[in-house]
Amino acid sequence: MRRPRARTGAARVLVFALLWGSLGAVGVFHVWARTRVVAAGYEVARLQREHDRLADERARLVIEVATLRAPGRLEQFARQRLGMAPPAPGAVVASVSGGKVLAGGVVGGGAGQRPGPAEPVSSRSRAALAVAPGVRLALRPAPRAGGPGAP
Repeated sequence: MRRPRARTGAARVLVFALLWGSLGAVGVFHVWARTRVVAAGYEVARLQREHDRLADERARLVIEVATLRAPGRLEQFARQRLGMAPPAPGAVVASVSGGKVLAGGVVGGGAGQRPGPAEPVSSRSRAALAVAPGVRLALRPAPRAGGPGAP
């Protein structure tokens, strides 16, 4: 039988160095991995704060858009900034796509004539403005003072 050879001093040092080297490498890897996890946690927290800030800003902007789209706000903007007003009574003519006039007719030439501001539409006249599907509305010029169709 053969006897196992006794390890020399150099071989023991080599095994000992490999063992401690591999343990050191595992330790370094563990520290590196932990620092990456901590850094990722800080980044997640920063992104969460930014997300919360942007969500708050989005909610504020949604409210602002809803406020600006409110019918009363749009009417106020149209009147004050754009100088717009509802059309004068009788200025809107309903016609079918074939061109037949359903209500009223075009009165007077009205070329170069700008009508004055109209009064707000009452609830009774709003009901009269309700139009059936497929009917187009067209504006007609206001009658000239003293012209045909003028009172």
